[in-house]
Amino acid sequence: MNETIQNSESSETTLVTELRKIIQDYLENHQRVSLNGLSKKCQVSEPTLRRIMSGKIKTTPTLSTVVDILCTISKETKVQSLIKLYPGIIAEALKEGYSLLAEEEVPYQFSPELNEILTDEVRYIIFKLAANTAGVKRAKVRELFGIAGEEKLDELIARDLVYEELRLGERFIRTRIEGFSLGHEVFVSHFKACADFIDTRPQAGKKNNLYYNLSESINECGQREILNLQRQALKKIMQILNDDKYRGDIPVFVLSAIDSLDRPKSDEESLLH
Repeated sequence: MNETIQNSESSETTLVTELRKIIQDYLENHQRVSLNGLSKKCQVSEPTLRRIMSGKIKTTPTLSTVVDILCTISKETKVQSLIKLYPGIIAEALKEGYSLLAEEEVPYQFSPELNEILTDEVRYIIFKLAANTAGVKRAKVRELFGIAGEEKLDELIARDLVYEELRLGERFIRTRIEGFSLGHEVFVSHFKACADFIDTRPQAGKKNNLYYNLSESINECGQREILNLQRQALKKIMQILNDDKYRGDIPVFVLSAIDSLDRPKSDEESLLH
């Protein structure tokens, strides 16, 4: 879900061109909607939309921007469905960027509204817990995040994104959807938010968690091998997470990231510095 798309210059131009055609068709068929109105609907800035429409965008739009626009225009929230709706360069970009979601028939949904709301780390953790099959107790939210966290929970309830139910005399929180995915740009902050829950204290008996930080300088062939191995491992983990026979009440999380410590600057970063 959280992989970076790398395209050649010609692929970037084609992706932008295809996206521009989709936006043009939408505006022509919805003449009461302005570019500013579309911007508000899809949570993508109007200047970004204007650069796409003029073809003067210097770098490929982020995958999150592409998905925000497509979800709003098509009213479809599943990556697999977007791939079928938009074959060609857009489908290939979605397959590359959301490789696991594209391959597996999993009920994960994406929406610009949810992506915007869950940029807040506390709301994200609460929603993440509530999205699990077992849900999360209101008392647990209060224990983890205090009164401020409970207030953010009530905000989610007010937006009808989660609901409360009484179960065995306790108040449980559940989401309105079975699973969700978010844009890549919020990945890093949420990665850190989840990492804060890693327990590094000595554990008696069988250890129930795993954490490693490995690095080395390798060639491109080795990098691709590691990426492929990690994809296969994540694919198997996803199958377990979505298998009814493994359902339970332990809110397990999995963090995964492979990248280089020598990241090249984007065009915009180069201009800033």
